Amino acid sequence: MVEKVKQIKIDEDLFRMIYQYFIYGREDETELIKTGLKDKMDKMILRNIYTESKIAESAEERENARKEYLDRKEIPEDFRW
Repeated sequence: MVEKVKQIKIDEDLFRMIYQYFIYGREDETELIKTGLKDKMDKMILRNIYTESKIAESAEERENARKEYLDRKEIPEDFRW
């Protein structure tokens, strides 16, 4: 069985910076690239945790994922349901 490869969308500006970094050796935007990729990875992780909070098999797993999601989003304890 062939595993389906997920695709990730990134902003055009970030793609352009990465392209110029590798093709033209432009290292002046290295920090912007790192920041952009880190932000994208953080969003992907948050999305996975949110999805887990909705579709996990047990109520305990869903609740743990929900709490982790809210912790990462820095939602105060007294503002949660």
